[in-house]
Amino acid sequence: MEINLDHPVYTVHGLMKNIQPQGIPGTLCLLEDAIYFEADGFLKGSEIKNNFHFDKIKSVKFGLSLNPFRIVITEKDGENWIFDYVPRAEGKKFVELYNDIKECN
Repeated sequence: MEINLDHPVYTVHGLMKNIQPQGIPGTLCLLEDAIYFEADGFLKGSEIKNNFHFDKIKSVKFGLSLNPFRIVITEKDGENWIFDYVPRAEGKKFVELYNDIKECN
C-alpha cells in the first residue's frame, strides 16, 4: 500500500495517547483503504504506529472523554489506539466517512 497524503478523503487533528498522561499531537488522515496518523512538528516520525489498514480494523468509534472528544481505533487483535482532543464536528464526520467507505468496500 502506498501512502499518499496529497489527496486524503478527510483529516482531523488529535492527540495519540501512548503513555498516561502523555500523547503525540498530529493529524489522522482517512484514506480510501486505511487511516494514517502523522505527528506534528518536531515529533514527526516518532509515531508508535501510524498506519491502520481497514483489513485490520475491528471498529472506529467517536465519543466523549475526559479530554473533550476522542476517536478510538480498535484492531481485530483487540488493541485500542486512542486519539484525544478531537474537535466534535470533525471527529463525528471522520467516523461517519470511515463507515461509509468501509460499507462500500
